[in-house]
Amino acid sequence: MSIILRSQAGLIASLLIVLAGCSADRKAEQKDLKTANVEMDNGAPMAALKLLQHRVQSNPEDIPTLLALGRANADLGRYQPAILFFKDVLAKDHNSVEAMKGLARIDLKLMPDRALSRLQDMVKRFPRDPQVWTDLGVAYDYAGQHKQAQTAYYTAMKLDPLLIAAQSNLGFSYALNGQYDSALFMLSPLAASADATPKIRANLAYAQFMSGNVTAARQTLQHDMSLARAEKVLDSYRQLGSKHGSL
Repeated sequence: MSIILRSQAGLIASLLIVLAGCSADRKAEQKDLKTANVEMDNGAPMAALKLLQHRVQSNPEDIPTLLALGRANADLGRYQPAILFFKDVLAKDHNSVEAMKGLARIDLKLMPDRALSRLQDMVKRFPRDPQVWTDLGVAYDYAGQHKQAQTAYYTAMKLDPLLIAAQSNLGFSYALNGQYDSALFMLSPLAASADATPKIRANLAYAQFMSGNVTAARQTLQHDMSLARAEKVLDSYRQLGSKHGSL
């Protein structure tokens, strides 16, 4: 009897060891996924892909992993693989707003007109999602519909007052629409904050340049790039301004 009990105890101990190992593996994979998303937030999509490589082999149907792979590929400009990953998610979850956002952002890069139509439909389905409203604002700005864009950004700000992207994009939309005082008033404090991003500073530099303060625009850009690179960006602003008849 004691031999049987010892045998059962050994089996239980072995099972517990296996389960503990599985739990540790799952925790490691979850950590990899979290770290991969942080890497993408920090502008390192290739590092994210390396972290996701093992996870997708172990979890080929896992929706968060597929979403992360779609985002990483899109950030690298590999739009066709990104589209495949996002569509795979939608095949598994027809209501995945994150997959829809991913496809909409690719459309913003490649087919802005289609992005506008897609996002107009999305805000009807997800009216409480501030990021969808922000992306819709970008689509409106691409279409030259700046007043509609500003309404969309403001809606996003009401839904999430901490969503800095909506505020920054609203300031940029003001600049695109020739509302330079409003643009500077919106963007200057954002660019001066401790958590300001290069995108926010670029938006401010555009508003400064278009308002006639080229020196300030150059100084703002040089927070994130060399003088030579800043001059190239200013040249692109000049070209954009001439198209709009502003300079």
